[in-house]
Amino acid sequence: MKNLFINFTITTALITLISPLAFASPKSGSKLPSGPYYAMGTMFNNSWREILNRNGRTCIKIVDGPPNNVRGREEIMISSVSNRGGKLYIDGKNQEIEIIPLKNFPEYEFLSQYSTILAGFGDNSGGAWGLVAGNKSDSRTTPEQNKRMQECINTKGKYVRKIKGRMLQGQF
Repeated sequence: MKNLFINFTITTALITLISPLAFASPKSGSKLPSGPYYAMGTMFNNSWREILNRNGRTCIKIVDGPPNNVRGREEIMISSVSNRGGKLYIDGKNQEIEIIPLKNFPEYEFLSQYSTILAGFGDNSGGAWGLVAGNKSDSRTTPEQNKRMQECINTKGKYVRKIKGRMLQGQF
C-alpha cells in the first residue's frame, strides 16, 4: 500500500510538471532573439533584417537596399511571423524562415574570430542573416519603422506593411 501511494504521488507530480509543456504551443520566434541581423558580402551592405519578439509574438523588418555602390531606394516590409506546423513563416511573403545552427552558419569559423554570432536564419533572399552580439538596433532605423514594428507586435493576426525607405546615392 505504501509503495502504491509513493508511485501514485510520483506519477501525479510528473503529470503535473509535464502536462503544461506537452500542450503548450511553441513560441513563434523563440529561437530568434530580437535585434538586427546582417548578411556577409557587398550585395547585402545596404540590406538587413530585424526581429522583434515580445509576449509570444514575432515580427520581422525586411530592408532590401540596392547592392553596394548602386543608386536606389530601400524596400522595407514589416511583417508578422507565424508558426505553421512547427515552421516559421514571414506572413507578408508566405516565405519560410530556416533557422541555421551556428556551426552551419556560412563562414562561421572566420566570423567567430572577430565577433560572437548569437543566432542565424536563412530566407530565399540568398543571404544567411546573423545576429552579432552587442547590436541592439541598426543606426539606420527610423522612428516610423519603430512605430510600425510596435504596431505589428500589438496586432492580433497577420500584419503586413510596406513603407518607403531612404534613397541611397550610389557611386555609379
